[in-house]
Amino acid sequence: MTDRLYYNDPYCIEFDATVMGLESVDGKPAVRLDRTAFYPTSGGQPHDLGTLNDVPVVDVIDADDGILHVLERGVELGALVHGKVDWARRFDHMQQHTGQHVLSAAFDRVVNARTESFHLGADYATIDLNRDLTPEEIARAEDDANRIVWEDRPVTIAFVDAVEAAKLPLRKEPAREGLLRLIDVEDYDLSACGGTHVRRTGVIGVIAVTSWERFKGGTRVGFVCGGRALRAHRRLRDIVAASVRSLSVHPTELPAAIERLQAEQKDAKRSIKDLQLKL
Repeated sequence: MTDRLYYNDPYCIEFDATVMGLESVDGKPAVRLDRTAFYPTSGGQPHDLGTLNDVPVVDVIDADDGILHVLERGVELGALVHGKVDWARRFDHMQQHTGQHVLSAAFDRVVNARTESFHLGADYATIDLNRDLTPEEIARAEDDANRIVWEDRPVTIAFVDAVEAAKLPLRKEPAREGLLRLIDVEDYDLSACGGTHVRRTGVIGVIAVTSWERFKGGTRVGFVCGGRALRAHRRLRDIVAASVRSLSVHPTELPAAIERLQAEQKDAKRSIKDLQLKL
């Protein structure tokens, strides 16, 4: 089995290891290491990227007997390798995943809506909740989640067995048995999770809900945290700035201006049709 360094230290992004096995995945070479800091795709979180001896790692797979590192080109069995994890990608995933824990706990605590699943995409993440929510309920949960972020609470890791876990106030029933890895957001959320997380909630920066829709009898909420929230704000700012320049209106008047243009377009189409008939 592979020693998963990220379990104890998600900030570890450089390590040395030995190649213990060679395989092939979709025609590409893949290696098993005795230890790794690379996170594999699992639990709604995508895999890390990086290099082994400067060879790009293009995929990381959680196999039954260890972790497979899919490479652009092969390395030799028994070779000593130096691994480097792409920090920008890792840190982004840490912000989003820790933000998900806090936001899911907020929905549970504030509006009694439980998280059914979580997905971390390239641009935004989603949480599927077990009931319909109003915009006001979503805003209340979002406010409370950001309160926890700005209080900069510690986020710690603990390992317990099933007997110990049964005595703890876990937010969700664990999906696996045996030794469990718990992520504890101080006095707010305690969940079994194998993902990578920041050490304090303040590092999340901000949690911003970007969308919501009905989904399978509940609500799917989209959100962004930290750096993603900043980039989303910049995109929205630039779109609004370009729109108000084109329409010569104040940002608060933008929706009304668009409605007015749509109405004028419909009137123009009717007028053109009438004139064509007369012609």
